[in-house]
Amino acid sequence: MIIAIDGPAGSGKTTIGRLVAEALKFALVDTGLFYRAVTVEARRRAIPMDDVAGLTHMLEQLHLEVNTSPASDRPGPLLAIDGRDVSLEAQDPAIAADLSRISQIPEIRRALIEPQRRAARGDAVVLGRDIGTVIFPEADVKFFFTAPAAERVARRRRELDRARGSATPDAVLEQEIDARDRADREREIAPLRPATDAIIVATEGKSVGQVFDEVMARLPKH
Repeated sequence: MIIAIDGPAGSGKTTIGRLVAEALKFALVDTGLFYRAVTVEARRRAIPMDDVAGLTHMLEQLHLEVNTSPASDRPGPLLAIDGRDVSLEAQDPAIAADLSRISQIPEIRRALIEPQRRAARGDAVVLGRDIGTVIFPEADVKFFFTAPAAERVARRRRELDRARGSATPDAVLEQEIDARDRADREREIAPLRPATDAIIVATEGKSVGQVFDEVMARLPKH
């Protein structure tokens, strides 16, 4: 079974997706990590973000490892490039502008479709922006999460503070969320939008437990 959860940055996909995957003993595939990996490596190699040929050539050579364990104490790094743990680099708000540019490049998006699908073999909860429309249009269940920008900034701050152990200024996160929202809405290929058969889940003002229960109640019994 494939469960697709789409939505903008900070809408609650990762938190709820992890809980659902843990409850069902499914893999958890966060497709955003693939774009973050490409961005981190492009910055490390100083490849310009508008050098499409250079970026696609780099991507062809990369060995990306995305940890699909939903456990918060998962063994091994969340994300590795050629065996190098880049988990913290990939979550750094400083890469937001470049990440937005990378995610808009049609050649990069097309090149990442198959790696994302391979990562979700078997039963999986798959998180992203275009899972229900492009990556798994045949997903068994599709959700689309929504939340206002202010609430998404607050959630992103809490997420980063836990991961980094230090406070992240709201201004930095507001820029990150705004950049990612614009990139999601304006890109020509696979813009952020709910699939026609997606279940809309408004997460504003709801506890994690409430959203989790809402999602679990909409899943087919198996």
